[in-house]
Amino acid sequence: MRRTTGWSSATACALALAAAGAVPAAARNGANAEDQASPPADAAITGDAPPPAPTAVAEPAASAAGGERQVYTPADFARYAPRTALDMLRNVPGFSIEGGAGPAPGAAQRGIGQASGNVLVNGERLSSKSTSVSDQLVRIAAGDVTRIEIVDGSTLNIPGLSGRVANVIATRTGGIAGRFEWRPQASTGPAPLRWSQGDVSVSGTTGPTAWTLSLRNDSFYGGSAGPNLITFPPGVVEFRRNETRSKIDVPKLGASLRFDLGETQANLNLSYGRRWFNSREDEARTDRALTPLSRALRTRDRGYDYEIGGDIEFLIGGGRLKLIGLESFETIDFSTQSVLSIADGRPALGSRFTRSSDEGERVGRAEYRRAMLGGDWQWSVEAAFNRLDNVGALFFLNPAGSFVEVPFPAATGGVREDRYESILSYGRPLTDKVTLQLAAGAEHSTIAQSGANALSRSFLRPKGSLNLAWAAAEGFDVSMEFARRVGQLNFADFLAAVNLSQDNTDAGNNQLRPPQSWEFELEMSRNFGAWGSASVKLFHDWIQDYVTVIPVLGGGESSGNVPSAKRRGYSVQGTWQMDSIGFAGAKTDLNLHIEESTLKDPVTRARRAFDRTRLKEIRLDFRHDVPRTDLAWGTEFRRSIFAPYYRVSEFGYDYNVPTFGAVFAEHKDVMGLTVRARVGNLFKGGSVLHRAIYAGPRDRAPILFRENRRRGVGYVFNLNVSGSF
Repeated sequence: MRRTTGWSSATACALALAAAGAVPAAARNGANAEDQASPPADAAITGDAPPPAPTAVAEPAASAAGGERQVYTPADFARYAPRTALDMLRNVPGFSIEGGAGPAPGAAQRGIGQASGNVLVNGERLSSKSTSVSDQLVRIAAGDVTRIEIVDGSTLNIPGLSGRVANVIATRTGGIAGRFEWRPQASTGPAPLRWSQGDVSVSGTTGPTAWTLSLRNDSFYGGSAGPNLITFPPGVVEFRRNETRSKIDVPKLGASLRFDLGETQANLNLSYGRRWFNSREDEARTDRALTPLSRALRTRDRGYDYEIGGDIEFLIGGGRLKLIGLESFETIDFSTQSVLSIADGRPALGSRFTRSSDEGERVGRAEYRRAMLGGDWQWSVEAAFNRLDNVGALFFLNPAGSFVEVPFPAATGGVREDRYESILSYGRPLTDKVTLQLAAGAEHSTIAQSGANALSRSFLRPKGSLNLAWAAAEGFDVSMEFARRVGQLNFADFLAAVNLSQDNTDAGNNQLRPPQSWEFELEMSRNFGAWGSASVKLFHDWIQDYVTVIPVLGGGESSGNVPSAKRRGYSVQGTWQMDSIGFAGAKTDLNLHIEESTLKDPVTRARRAFDRTRLKEIRLDFRHDVPRTDLAWGTEFRRSIFAPYYRVSEFGYDYNVPTFGAVFAEHKDVMGLTVRARVGNLFKGGSVLHRAIYAGPRDRAPILFRENRRRGVGYVFNLNVSGSF
């Protein structure tokens, strides 16, 4: 099986293209760069605004224990004509929005827990799990942002934060204002026209209450088509054509309210969403020498979800007490059906799998903070109750053309987890340049499964972290974190399920244990002034009970634990402000991620990487805000290399668009609107599946066949129209 082991020539081409484009432009602008940077006093052209330049503030922020912070004001982002806080934060040099930490790639957040990610709003984190930080920032109008502070998370009295953290300070002063964005998409491939993606929000204040109402639809319409080559021993090749189309619409209503009552503040967040998903995949033999064969796969999913979250914080006993509550619920009504038809008179062969489930989470958390004994203390307790009730059913197509249900009891049952956690944290400056934060505690959880494989187990796990922040020099910061974390299991893995798209069956596993990890992270960031900024992050994770696919007794496979695993690597991100070389209005953003992982394969016992992980990725984004105009243009480039996936009797690569390129043009004032047009997938990337199917376990069974499928996506055209009202 072919495997990509290095960067392709497309990477070098993209780097050369970016450099070649920059040199002529710099030469063109060099003679007049000073004039272009000094427009008449009455001009209001965004392209003439200077690049973001932070102000270093030595004194601590209101919530900080010490250290330096970089402060950006709205004027720093005038060049980009931002409409939301998200637009502003995306243009902070060398900064990228991150999600929460977990014990393994893709791990779900466990309860509310300590703070994670790297963004705060008004010094607080969001008491919601269904609303991402980006979703929250897009609802904050740029005009309401007072400043953005970039500070080392270890210097804040918020346990769990480390490395560079952005604190967005925003205030709604009065009146009602709104914003909207519409994001239609079309392609030259089989994907249907997407016209329904977008969002709209309205914000205002009523007395001490600030409120926001929002409607958002994160729709995705995809499609790809191409050849599928199936090779049977000893080299017989069958040619097929495969085409797939999918549509998902996820409209969601949201409301957030903030109550400011002097020494008491409270927040309430509400959301309700619906989900409509449909996909179809059709495959047919194209070799006329063989009997015609076709396969039709149809999948649908319907459901709704809601979340109610809130918090209240007030003074008590010389400190501040914060109470947080969250209730979330989701329904799934899923069905997938596969029918294989052979034009030789035989009856069609078919299967259908259905799943109906209700999944919910209820969390209560209390945090008490107080300054004493030379530092900041916080004691937190949390109770979380997760639940899943699932009914699964399997059907086979009989010769009469009807689907008949067959016994599949392992797909039906319930899973419950009751979890209690207590953590004590302490933070203080050790010197005027070094800050310490310690947290230690434990959690107790009970996982109970009902149904065909009923079982109940309890676990007691330590948790905690050590964080150090060092302001080594002006504009140069170093932070270190060493943490013990516990991951959240996917309750669906406890029950049996069928994947008809890949012809796989998971047996279910009532012995699953939550993964745990020791995690080390070292981050160094440097502000180069007019040249930009950059940061380097090193990480190393030691994981226990890592979850992957394992063989089960009696044959078959399911998700299960392996005793140990490791993951390490580094990432680099930075922004080069090209005004420094005379290329007025231009910048280049770099994001580089390199990692390696290892675990002992549960089938072959050989060392291998985690399934489907990103081994290498480079992103280069170039943007030029043209002087004396409201125009901007730019390019995007991404190259990714992925690890293969492993099952008991299967091995392969399954990924989408490994090399991506795009060009865009933007006008920041089209009758008061910002309009951006983009052409993407310039390197014609597509959906790739290379796999080998074995007659039994990979370590001893022969190969039944190999599949090599490459489906093209086509060029992708995006239009973004955003405005305010």
